[in-house]
Amino acid sequence: MYRPEFRTVAIASVAIAICFGGLVGWKIFRTAEKISIGDNGIRNLADMLPDGKRDSLKGEKDGRINVLLLGRAGTHYPGQNLTDTIMLASIDLSSRRSAFFSIPRDLFVNIPDTNLSTKINSLYQQGISQGIGADAVVRAVEDITGQDIPYYVILDFDGFEKIIDEIGGVTVNSERDILDTRYPGKNYSYETFQLSSGWHTLDGATALKYARERHDDPEGDFGRAKRQQQIIKAFQEKVFSAATLLNVVTINRILDTLGESIKTNLTVAEMMSFTQVAKTIDLRNASTVVVDAWKPQSLLRVSHINVGGVQAFILLPRTGNWNEVRDLAGNVFEQDTITKRREAIGKEAPSILIVSRPADVSVAKRLQRALGDIIPGGKTDTMTITGMPDREKSGIVGQGATRKFQSLDELLRLFPLEQLSSVPGTDGNAERIKNADFVIVLGKNMDRELLSEDATTGGVPQDAQETDPFPEFFPPQAR
Repeated sequence: MYRPEFRTVAIASVAIAICFGGLVGWKIFRTAEKISIGDNGIRNLADMLPDGKRDSLKGEKDGRINVLLLGRAGTHYPGQNLTDTIMLASIDLSSRRSAFFSIPRDLFVNIPDTNLSTKINSLYQQGISQGIGADAVVRAVEDITGQDIPYYVILDFDGFEKIIDEIGGVTVNSERDILDTRYPGKNYSYETFQLSSGWHTLDGATALKYARERHDDPEGDFGRAKRQQQIIKAFQEKVFSAATLLNVVTINRILDTLGESIKTNLTVAEMMSFTQVAKTIDLRNASTVVVDAWKPQSLLRVSHINVGGVQAFILLPRTGNWNEVRDLAGNVFEQDTITKRREAIGKEAPSILIVSRPADVSVAKRLQRALGDIIPGGKTDTMTITGMPDREKSGIVGQGATRKFQSLDELLRLFPLEQLSSVPGTDGNAERIKNADFVIVLGKNMDRELLSEDATTGGVPQDAQETDPFPEFFPPQAR
């Protein structure tokens, strides 16, 4: 039999749920206002709720939403505004997948709107000095990746620890034993960090150490980037799990932490839209990329620059431009596209002859070594031509273009080359020139500095693993 008191209890329960939900919604709104520096105009509370209409996100019409994630040290650490974590997070709306594209902190980049360069982890501080905040590092990453990046999120170390603790820790699989006796702590201190291989559920403090440690990693900063991606994937799976989403107390505490430790240019309405979009994404099959050096197929290479008498460790693109990195960022959800292209070029096995004036023979040799890693299966040689005129722009004669068109496309895509009909300074009948599939005519624009002898492969250099000699800020350098 239906009993009236049941109806009363049911109505009361629904009323309490509605009121409590409204309070949580209002807390989200107020916290979002606090952490956002964007336009926080919001029409009504319904826009923030699960069934309300949401604002479109920038990039949504093109099918890809990009957010730059920056991890900075914060108040209690050396270099409080250095962003040693720089990661492009993307959502592909067609496949409903996410991707994380890590950029190393030692990448040497141009400072926007200046004739200066610096390490990319110093750009946020540089932007603060210029009064443009995160815009400097956002624009640099846009240039590097070729991606439009409308949003950024900046999190400090203390906030990272608190958020991990509030969700009950994250579970990761450490691929190796870790023993770092020089882990950098607060207030310029050092401590020992040790973790065995295998699965662990890490609290906030340990997760931070796991994400930051690099002295005992054979891959240095690149190994650290991989562990950071592990942490983020574990975090997103945990935070979007039913257990966390239904625990309003946990959400309330997370929001308090966010308000203290995060800055973003997302508006309140956009934050709510992101929450809705994230619910539809397959979080377990995220694509991950770490742009690294040391290996034959790595897109970066090691170099050094003299800064006040100190030989500072930096990273540069191996081709002297960002084309390879942009290609990888553009295909981060379909990395097989790049693999298949390389396999096709390998089957073509092009022969490439680099011709130069005698004065440029060293540059030609460096380009030859670079092409050995970039063009799989190819054969590259060099040749000097005494009578060849000095050229401003490098060129290419595609004698094998009809048979080996994919190799030609790759060379034109990666290097600043104009197509030529013949090799200047010769009658075009020299035997070696005639037998090559492609002839690259070296010009001044093949950057001599970026193709320097400083390239390093076969292991992480010792100075890449030592304490950074510029722990606070890398001083801008003239280009």
